[in-house]
Amino acid sequence: MENTIIFFWSDHGDGLPFFKRELYDRGLHVPLVIRFPGKRDAGKREPRLISSIDFAPTVLSLAGIKPPSYMQGKAFLGKYKSTALNNYVYAARDRMDSEYDRVRAVRDTRYKYIRNFHPELPPYQNIDYRLQQDMMKEMLVMKDKGELNSTQMKWFAPTKPGEELYDLTNDPYELNNLAADPKQQTTLNRFRKEMDRWLKEVKDLGAVEENQLISSMWHGDHPPSTADVRIDVNGDNIVTLSCETSSASIGFKIVDEGGLEPVTWMVYTKPFEISKGQTVRTVAQRIGFEKSKEVEKRL
Repeated sequence: MENTIIFFWSDHGDGLPFFKRELYDRGLHVPLVIRFPGKRDAGKREPRLISSIDFAPTVLSLAGIKPPSYMQGKAFLGKYKSTALNNYVYAARDRMDSEYDRVRAVRDTRYKYIRNFHPELPPYQNIDYRLQQDMMKEMLVMKDKGELNSTQMKWFAPTKPGEELYDLTNDPYELNNLAADPKQQTTLNRFRKEMDRWLKEVKDLGAVEENQLISSMWHGDHPPSTADVRIDVNGDNIVTLSCETSSASIGFKIVDEGGLEPVTWMVYTKPFEISKGQTVRTVAQRIGFEKSKEVEKRL
């Protein structure tokens, strides 16, 4: 442990109402703590803007590996630490379990700009996971009784503005939308241009209907099937499993001679040994594909 660098961060997994799934800082600004061996840099705070896409290149940089050029993020620590700071960080939401609302955001060190592509939809969405929470149930009861104040009722507005702009220094809870303020038009236009540039750069597909995206991925109306698993057993009773479908995961079970079958599948990672009379049962699946047929071989 003394030679290990540890990252701790949170994603608001508790699902607090008006936090999780929102593009306000209360939904995006999460804690990040890094522990270095020997308490190096203990107590140091990093003022730069960091996005979660920066984690992967940073881990590679700390391991002495140059991040590949196709990674969008910037390493903020290690041998290949980027000298270029993030002028902006970006956020998006689309699918929220059963509900959908296309929203994009861009933030610098002071301002947050939010673009709502469906202003006709309310900010609040009825999501089954959210509705299981006692806090959410109580909040809805209070809303119906008229017991929420005007700030709390912002979440339950019937529609949203097309654009939102917040001064995070003076309005950290993002309650005062400045998009219509004549004094903020220069800032608003700057963020509009940056949003347009980013959407083009990342080839944002949020405007494409989900059924069209799925159809293009499947090359038709139905998902492709994962190829069946090939089972090879050598003379030492070592089993090797393979699948022609790239990136497919292979699951297997070892059934005893008496027919006793494990309840759960094991994930295949390397060749394994079986005994005379045992049966190997396999199945494979790639995400977005139909699973393969179950294939088995008895030794």
